Parts: sequence; structure tokens; C-alpha cells
Amino acid sequence: MLQIEPKIEQKSFCPHCSSLLNPIDTLWMGMHILVKNECSGCQSVIIEDLKVAHALCFNKTNQIDIDKEITFARGLGEPPILETINNIQPQKIEIKKEVLKKFDRVIILNCIDYLYGHSLLKLLNAQRHLEDFPTYGLIAIVPRFLRWMVPDGVSEIWTIDIPLKHALLCYPQVDKFIHGEFDRFDEIYVSKAYSHTSRFNITNFTKVAKHNFTSKEFRITFVWREDRLWCNDLLSRILKKMNLLDLALMIQNWKIQKSFTSIRSKLPHALFTVAGLGTKTKFPDWIDDCRVKKFDMETEKKTCQIYADSRLVIGVHGSNMLLPSAHAGMTIDLLSQDRWGNFAQDILYQETDPRFASFRYRYLSFYTSTSELADISLSMLLNHSVFCELMTDRHPG
Repeated sequence: MLQIEPKIEQKSFCPHCSSLLNPIDTLWMGMHILVKNECSGCQSVIIEDLKVAHALCFNKTNQIDIDKEITFARGLGEPPILETINNIQPQKIEIKKEVLKKFDRVIILNCIDYLYGHSLLKLLNAQRHLEDFPTYGLIAIVPRFLRWMVPDGVSEIWTIDIPLKHALLCYPQVDKFIHGEFDRFDEIYVSKAYSHTSRFNITNFTKVAKHNFTSKEFRITFVWREDRLWCNDLLSRILKKMNLLDLALMIQNWKIQKSFTSIRSKLPHALFTVAGLGTKTKFPDWIDDCRVKKFDMETEKKTCQIYADSRLVIGVHGSNMLLPSAHAGMTIDLLSQDRWGNFAQDILYQETDPRFASFRYRYLSFYTSTSELADISLSMLLNHSVFCELMTDRHPG
């Protein structure tokens, strides 16, 4: 964590003259938390990212000379902060403050982001702070869609209703609200909000128990989405361009049915389920169609229970695989050619032993045939208990 009150701990240097920057204040835009600095050498006013969350990656910082509007963009892959500063949003947004327990020293965990997966992954940092710093209050700043997953034990919840697509914009109301709360505290720290923390128990967040391997009844679930399809990339792009995306969805539907049919021939008593966002196309009655048109707290928690009941979840790489992989027994992640650089970023491992992790979490090419996918799935489903017995004296579950 990084202290910002009564002093700002961040140390950085002027992009003009390399002199030490003197931090003056923090600026809370929404997703971005910025530091306003004065250069001790050339007296330039420099604004930069607070070194938390994705600003930690590659140890690089985006900096701006605010008077000259010169950008020094050293970060890789992150939106430039000048665009955020220049996109001021004057409209009023809803901010709800819940004070559950009062503390003089607090840690602020900012989960606002323009990507769903990033917001969720940031929230998972809460467990580390609650366990390691029990004498500090933890304040979770969350978008409305994430409020239901805030774990027990936080001292305050600030729900800021900024849609994902607008999280990169600048909201003076947010900055005014947050600075207005600072006088209540003696010390304020900001969580580093690591982009992919390994220390969490998903049940603390969703209140849904993880998969029970000893259960005789289990599901096999495909995680459905309609914006990134299990369909040939080129074909999908062509069909989308021709306004025939529904045909690509039918192809995805057919591939799921074909894979499930092969698995069902060996596991006739398993439940077969499709869950996720979007309800286009139809499935036969033997496939439990649990898809939704829109997620809310009730439907998302219900879907997490479906994942927890699943011995195996299968889906196309993306943030849609975070909660399934965190709850299910085993996972198959299908990656397209352009996603191998994001390997494992959409998987929440429940397993610390690398041998068991390699069995429970599989990464396959997007172009894996339905027959091979079924064979790999059956191997995982039929051999899990044997694998556990062979590799150690540990029993399944």
C-alpha cells in the first residue's frame, strides 16, 4: 500500500530535467488516481499516475506537463491520462457511502475500471488487506455492479455509479467527494490493487461455496458469450460484416451441442448446462439453458452456484471465465491466436500445487476440434480421482 495522507510517499523524477518531483496532491478521476507534482529543479507542474494497479506494470509511469500539455507516455497498453483529464464530465453521478466501522487509519481500494475483469480482480485484493492489516479500516470504492461482492470486514463501501465504458473519463464530483472524506482520517493509504492477486477465497466475495469433488451429481457447463464466439475468427468477422452474426451464434451452438453429445455418451448421468450472457439460439431439452439477458446481483449469484456445481466449465478466453474458474472443479479455457499473450489472465486458480493446477486448468487452442475437446474433457472428468491418488496421498476435494 502507498501512503497519500498526511504525506504522499510516491517518489519520481521530472521528465524534463530529471530532478526530484515534490508531490502536492492526489486527483481522483474515476479509474485513474493521479499525483500532482512540482519539479524541484525546473518548477514544472507534472501530473502522473499514482503507482498502483496497472500503473505498477513494467515499473513505468505516464506523466504530463499540465501547463504545456506534453505527454510522456511510458506505460504499455494503458490509456493515456491526458485523454482522461481532457474529458471532464460535469453531470451528476450517484455516490453512495456506507460506513460500517470507523477507523482513524484507512486503506482505500479503488476498483473503478473500464473493464469488468479488471474491476473484479482489483476487488480480490481486499482479502490481503483484511488479513494483514486488521488495525486499518479498508474502504472499497466499487462500481454498482460489483457492490454485491464486497467481502465482510471492510470498514466502508463507496459505491460510485460509473458505467464501465465511462470509467476512463474525468469526474470532478468523484474527486470532490473523496477529498471531502479525507478530514475524517489521520492516515490514508491506497491499495496497490495488484492486477492479478493470487491470495483470495472466492467464497468470501460471492458467498458461494466452491465445487465439492465428493458430490456424485455434477454439471458440465459451457460459458456462453455473444461478443466473442467459439467460431472461426475469419468466418466470424465475415459474418459480422455481412450482418449475419446470428449464423455465427448458431455455429457456436452447434459446436457446444456436438461436444456435449460426445461427453454425454460416456457420462449419461451428468447435467449439461449453458450459462452466461445472451440468450440467442436454442438448445435441446437435455441441456439446461441457464443463460440470462442481463446480469444483476440475483442472477449473477445464481450463476456462480451453477459454476460451483460444475465439475468442469468450458469457455472462450475472457473475463467471463473469472468467476467460473474460481468456483468450478476444473476449467478448459479456449484461446484464439491473438489471446495467447493474455495466457492465464482470465483464470482464478483455486489450486496452489502446480501438479494439480496443471490437471485442473487446461488451455486449448480456439481451433481445437469438438471431438478432441470432448476427449480431453472426458479424460479430466474420468481420471481426476485417480490422478489425485497417484500424485499424492491427498484425496479429491
